[in-house]
Amino acid sequence: MNFHKILNTVSCIFIFTFFIVSSCHIFVIASDLELQHKECPLTIEDAVNIAINNNPIILSKKHQVEAAKGKTKQAKLMPNPEINLLAEEMPTEEIGLNQSQNMVSLSQKLEIGGKRGLRTDVAKKEENILSLEAQTTIWNITAQTKKAFFDLLTAQDELNLAKKTVEIALNSKNLSDKKFKAGDIPKLEVLKAEVELSNAKTNVVEAERNMLNATKRLQTVMGTTGTPLQKIVPVPLTDAPLFKLEKLEELLLKNYPDLKAQKSIVNLSLLKIKEAKRKNIPDIDVSIGYKRLSATDDDTIQAGISLPLPFFNRNQGNIIEAKELSHKAKEDEAAARNELLLQLDNAYSMYASTRELVRSFIDTIVPQAEESLKMSKQGYEHGEFDFLEVLDAQRTLITANVSYLKALNDLFTSMTEIERLVGVKISDIK
Repeated sequence: MNFHKILNTVSCIFIFTFFIVSSCHIFVIASDLELQHKECPLTIEDAVNIAINNNPIILSKKHQVEAAKGKTKQAKLMPNPEINLLAEEMPTEEIGLNQSQNMVSLSQKLEIGGKRGLRTDVAKKEENILSLEAQTTIWNITAQTKKAFFDLLTAQDELNLAKKTVEIALNSKNLSDKKFKAGDIPKLEVLKAEVELSNAKTNVVEAERNMLNATKRLQTVMGTTGTPLQKIVPVPLTDAPLFKLEKLEELLLKNYPDLKAQKSIVNLSLLKIKEAKRKNIPDIDVSIGYKRLSATDDDTIQAGISLPLPFFNRNQGNIIEAKELSHKAKEDEAAARNELLLQLDNAYSMYASTRELVRSFIDTIVPQAEESLKMSKQGYEHGEFDFLEVLDAQRTLITANVSYLKALNDLFTSMTEIERLVGVKISDIK
């Protein structure tokens, strides 16, 4: 008996210990996952996916497409039948149905000339056009997200550059202070160094404001306004490939959804002309009913057909409108195609020029500016150059770095614009 008690006690202790250890283990795993989630950096692909799922403009377009599906479903339906109840020749001295002629009839409109089929085809075309327009919106928001991401990266680099400039200006000021105490330079050069340091600090404040604005722009396009932005991952600068404009134009004309939508609008306009002409054919109303003649106590059956006579209204105005809108749709398609080709040409020109410019900054301009500043500082320290030459070299390096960041941003922007128009990543273009 004591043995069983001991065994039960040991079992309870074991289960309790296992529960505590398991709970602690689960808590540690949950804490690690939460920490990983909090520290997970944001890549440009993550930003695009978040924007596609959260941007209100995209969500609005998706709802519009779903609404069009409902319209297509409605277009397939036949008109409802109608039931008519009628009492005639009711005597005024005896209100009731005993002496009246009472009738119950059922009528149904019959759409002829294939109107319902055409109406359904029109609704399907409109649904397809809205789907293509929604796809265009997704492409545009994707490009805006990438642009905002690149702008934020540029703003961060500009802030780092501004802080580095402060360090350079501070080193120059310390050096000028040292030389002034040694009696090697006048007080004027010290004042110049102080002014340069103050300007550098002002640039840091401006760069911080620009980075805050860039952060808000990215949050807005991602649809996450009010949510803290995670640390973003820099986009690696790979060698930008060289390709022909003709290949890009071919991809644009083949892939861009808005051009497909414009072509569908042209086809839709032709379908609407056909629909407008079919509406000239009158629909038939067929009815059948039962009539009770109370006075003679007779039951009768009545049937009828109602057919409008198209003497005056033959849908002439709507046919003219449909034809003119068809001509307009063709002109709109041509205008959209020309505008997109122009946008592609501008993006390609920027890409081709900034591609070479960025390479020049990396290989030549920035390294030479850095070497120039290094040499001028050494010369100033040994009394070979005056402080103006140091300032000159310092400003040259800052200008070179700022210009490099702008050229790099222009390169990324042009790449994003090309990808938006052709629907293919730059790296996948053959």
